Amino acid sequence: MLCSYVSVTFMLEAMATANAVIRLRSKGGLEEFVLLSEESGTLKGDGSLEDMSQLHPTASDTHLFQIIRRTELGEMAGLFFNEWGMIIFYTILILYLIGDSVIYSTLVARSLSVFFDDFTPTERSFDLYLGIFFCVSLPLCFFDFQKTKLLQMTTLAIRNLSLYTMIVLSAMKLVKRGRQDTDVPVANIAALPNLFGGAVYSFMCHHSLPGIITPMKDKSNLQRIVQFAFGSVIVVYLLLFVTSGLAFGLEGIKDPLTFNFPPKQYGFLGDCLFLFPVFTLSSSFPMLSITLRNNLDTLIQHISQKVTHGNAPSDTIVSTSQSKTGYRRILMTLLAVIPPTVLCYIAEHAEVSVDELVGFTGAFAGCAVMLIIPASLVYCSRREFAKAYAKAWNHQKTISKPATPKNIHQSPFSGHVWVLAILVWAGLSVLFNLFEDWELSKK
Repeated sequence: MLCSYVSVTFMLEAMATANAVIRLRSKGGLEEFVLLSEESGTLKGDGSLEDMSQLHPTASDTHLFQIIRRTELGEMAGLFFNEWGMIIFYTILILYLIGDSVIYSTLVARSLSVFFDDFTPTERSFDLYLGIFFCVSLPLCFFDFQKTKLLQMTTLAIRNLSLYTMIVLSAMKLVKRGRQDTDVPVANIAALPNLFGGAVYSFMCHHSLPGIITPMKDKSNLQRIVQFAFGSVIVVYLLLFVTSGLAFGLEGIKDPLTFNFPPKQYGFLGDCLFLFPVFTLSSSFPMLSITLRNNLDTLIQHISQKVTHGNAPSDTIVSTSQSKTGYRRILMTLLAVIPPTVLCYIAEHAEVSVDELVGFTGAFAGCAVMLIIPASLVYCSRREFAKAYAKAWNHQKTISKPATPKNIHQSPFSGHVWVLAILVWAGLSVLFNLFEDWELSKK
């Protein structure tokens, strides 16, 4: 949790720095994108300007770092990383999204096959519902979702209600039947890789931060909001883990946890909990696949541009790809949906549990997205801002360069030692997980 929180503060700082660098690099430099004064009151809540005539250049103005423009991870990687850094970044992100897609498909198909076990043959039910889920989801993945606020709010409400319901039902079962945790060991080192992967997924929000933070009107208390969010999450998770662990024991807990509340025993609440993954993940799967498609397309275009055109202008590449936009979208969408579905089929018939899928994806690609990429972004962003700031002021012949302004969204863990600590911890975690997986594979 601590590492995840530190890396979130890194992401906030990198987003603010990206906005500042974009302003400094824009046409006209400081002449067009002048710094906003704190006393002028010209910056509205939505980030627009009241009166351009009131603007005046002052490099110490902290509004330079206002998060007004939405800068996604890919754009920040393009701003701060070199060519190899870009390729590594997109490769890691794509692997993480593929792992997510496999987990989503597995949970939905498994939930449907168990829920409708009386209507379909047990041997082939998973394959049947995986095929149905694929056929229903695929057409939605060809589109782009722009305004998803209502969908996100609905999904958030369903997830929270489901979590609280499982806590209450587990607590009631614990009170009624007493503790069932006699088979739970004090420690299990072999389970650490899965625990780490699950922890990564539990606190993973880094790739979604640009879409969450940028629309906020008041960003003056971002650090406090993040602290409150992490505190709330850890309380809910602790309540869920403790109540379910004590109520069901090690052997009694099923994978996923929602399967511990069968409809025959819990009625309507059991129906809702069994179908909880179906509702929430089915609504998220198309957006996840679209994100995967876009990142695949970006990576392929980036590599093909370097191989085919070398240092040719980017507009040449765009004009070449635009002539095949329709076919390219179809191909990229199929490439984003079919391989994860095939991997899901293979994992199910290889008897790979959801816990193992989460552990593997989170322990490697998830670790990189949550720890390595934010630490690398914040380190490179600080260097890039220093260069962009110096270059912008060098063009202002009549104005002496003032002191470098402070990033108002600077991480509380701003020292380079924190960046190094996160990278070292991430490296040790990956090595440990590799070692544990190797040991398990030999048994």
